[in-house]
Amino acid sequence: MASFRFKLQALLDLRLREETTCRIEFSKLMGQKSDIEQRLIAHQQTIQAGKDSMREGMVGKVDALALRLQSHAALGLMREAQAAAIALAGLAKRIETSRSKLDVARSRRRAVEVLRERRYEEWKLQQERREVSDQDELATFSAFRRDSDS
Repeated sequence: MASFRFKLQALLDLRLREETTCRIEFSKLMGQKSDIEQRLIAHQQTIQAGKDSMREGMVGKVDALALRLQSHAALGLMREAQAAAIALAGLAKRIETSRSKLDVARSRRRAVEVLRERRYEEWKLQQERREVSDQDELATFSAFRRDSDS
């Protein structure tokens, strides 16, 4: 029995590679987003710890130098957190673009896969028809032989 061969397999392979490339790019961007979010969380926790420390430093004897150093450090952390937030905002647009590219690549691949499935079903139906035709032909020959033998 013949085996199914999809004539557009090279196109399907190309679509799969395109989708894989888009998926890898999207994954990298999501990884970057996760890293930036983790940095933001760490900065927020450090800033909060600094605020708590400053609040505790204002009780009893006040060390002005230590409070000034702590406030400068907090400002530096706030700048870093703001820079991370800006980077995250810029990354959001790239992620959305990458997601839409991935969706397009996925739909293009799926369209070729649907075509392959249809072609396979057509091929299978054709094979079944051939088999029935071959069986009919054998039955006809058999009947003809019986009639000619009698």
